[in-house]
Amino acid sequence: MTEDNKKLRVLVVDDVKENISALNRMLRPYYMIMAAQNGEKALSLSRSDKPPDIILLDVMMPEMDGFEVCRRLKADPKTEDIPIIFLSGLHDTENKVKGLELGAVDFVSKPFQPEEVIARLITHLEIYTLKKNLAEKNKELKTANDLLEERVKERTADLVELNTAYERFVPREFLSLLNKESMLDIKLGDQIRKQMTVMFTDVRGWTSLSETMTPQESFNFINAYLRRVSPVIKLNNGLIDQFYGDGVMALFPDYPDDALRAAMDMGEAVSEYNEEREGNGFEPIEIGIGIHIGDLMLGIIGSQERMQGTVVADAVNLASRLEGLTRTYGSSVTLSETTLSHLKDPDRYKHRFVDRVRVKGKKQPVSVYEMFGGEPPLVSELKEGTKAEFEEGLRLYYDRKFSEASVRFSHVLERNKQDKAARIYLERCAHYMVRAVADDWTGVTTLTE
Repeated sequence: MTEDNKKLRVLVVDDVKENISALNRMLRPYYMIMAAQNGEKALSLSRSDKPPDIILLDVMMPEMDGFEVCRRLKADPKTEDIPIIFLSGLHDTENKVKGLELGAVDFVSKPFQPEEVIARLITHLEIYTLKKNLAEKNKELKTANDLLEERVKERTADLVELNTAYERFVPREFLSLLNKESMLDIKLGDQIRKQMTVMFTDVRGWTSLSETMTPQESFNFINAYLRRVSPVIKLNNGLIDQFYGDGVMALFPDYPDDALRAAMDMGEAVSEYNEEREGNGFEPIEIGIGIHIGDLMLGIIGSQERMQGTVVADAVNLASRLEGLTRTYGSSVTLSETTLSHLKDPDRYKHRFVDRVRVKGKKQPVSVYEMFGGEPPLVSELKEGTKAEFEEGLRLYYDRKFSEASVRFSHVLERNKQDKAARIYLERCAHYMVRAVADDWTGVTTLTE
């Protein structure tokens, strides 16, 4: 026996004092002995602050027999794990089976032999101690696991928050296009080639408008404007690549129709913003949008210390130039013929051909179309009503029949005096009609900036 054994408590329950005394003398050298002469006392000691580690329980007792005591102990979560060894003069199998079914771990027959009692106590106390230690270890392990899970949750929440913060600068859609799960996976030089639709948009007359504002008012205006148009891009399956002050560059990875819908929705958002501005005594604003589809390289540039996502392609440059043409022709949205041809149903959007342009440094001209379906109803109706005559005027213009073309453009202006594109072509026709030989006529507008 070890010193630890003497710390183990054995509860002896028997209604005969002599039996308790005998067991006390037998076990006292090895264990701490507790004693009870009836079932109620046994239950009370078992539920105390210092319960027994094992119980030697007599079966035959008045008022409450050992079977009932065992049943109650096993029904109580506080005492259900205490091993019980029955002491009984009943040797029949039926009573032994009953005791084991109630939860006892063993039987010792009366009159008992000291060696047998001690041997059985040692065996079941070792089993009980091992189970108890295992339970404590499991509890410790569960506590450690719970703590680990909590830390994992906290770490996951931190990472989510960090990624959310990063997404304010690099959209999650940008990461998805690069097949990356998070910003932590990004490496310098990551890139992908993909056909996408590029959109450029900015506020008309921003330079003049900003001159009337303080720096703080300029920031407030830009944020108020972007707060209204930026969500529209995301709602139409686009992602914002860059902000350029009042300007926005957006990418639409799937279909150019997404960009067209976004352009029209942005027009509505600006109209609502203008109502608010006019109500506060401010002038309304207008925006221009250029759209072009093409192959581009999307990736990460910079250095190990400072990286950023960007897009490199001629398509980006052309989309920017198309946005600039909105100021020239007084349109809200311009797009390339390539973009128009990639639309699922081009006729769904009100449009007209307005020019052929060549970006400086490029040989092939690009046909440009104006989308006017998202403009104010009156403007849209006037352009739709004069579309046939306007495009006929362009056909004559490109056939160098400037006199006949000017008649067409004049008819358009009679119905829609605000048609800036018709006025520009009327002036061009007048310019070439004055000259006997239009040597400098190419029919193509060269975009230098």
